[in-house]
Amino acid sequence: MANRFSSFIKKKLLGKNKNLISLDEPYEVMARILKDCRVTGIIDAGASDGRISKRLLRKFPAAHVYAFEPNPLYTETLKQYAKDNPRFHPQFLALSDHEGNATLNVTESPGSTSLFTPAKRLKEINPQGASVKSLEQVELVTIDQWAQRNGDPAIQLMKFDIQAGELKALKGAVRVLQSSTLLVYTEIFFNPLYNGGAIYSEIDLFFREYGFGLYDMFKLKYDSNGLIMWGNAIFLNIRRLGM
Repeated sequence: MANRFSSFIKKKLLGKNKNLISLDEPYEVMARILKDCRVTGIIDAGASDGRISKRLLRKFPAAHVYAFEPNPLYTETLKQYAKDNPRFHPQFLALSDHEGNATLNVTESPGSTSLFTPAKRLKEINPQGASVKSLEQVELVTIDQWAQRNGDPAIQLMKFDIQAGELKALKGAVRVLQSSTLLVYTEIFFNPLYNGGAIYSEIDLFFREYGFGLYDMFKLKYDSNGLIMWGNAIFLNIRRLGM
């Protein structure tokens, strides 16, 4: 009955042309999926001011959050939160598939900041916010190499919001994904908004290679022409969760 009611509401409120949108709150969904699992390690990639890390710490009271954020705008805020919560561990590093250094494109709207340059379509959607105001040199790490250097913490959950850098970061996390990860919540782009950035189909194929499958999509966004642009998705380790 609940499933039929949910389907009815989606059709009535959202319309048949946008029936991919989930009405569920994604962090509630993550907590429900992992309610029988002991979650001790979480990676928050693209932590910004730490607000999502705080939600994850509340949802998973046994977990430590390792929050990756290279934008210097948030450094002091994250340092202060780390003093207040011993389960929060900021990492002022950018994630990729290799280690070294790179240029971070810091945009007028902090949420659009990326290792990739904004594409024409993003500038059309958000002309002012997508404007690059400064270039910052940042240190790159891979999740696998970071984990090895930090005692190989078990990471059951990963969250990514790094503006089209998700696939590169995931490629640098294969060992951790295979050893302990149960769930990944990631931003996805259906049409390119960053030059050289990954799109959904590439991320989906990557996950399937390592035993993960799509669970659901959330907060899908469209441009003024109705073209689907981006959203968020949960991918699950199907085998490990017994699904």
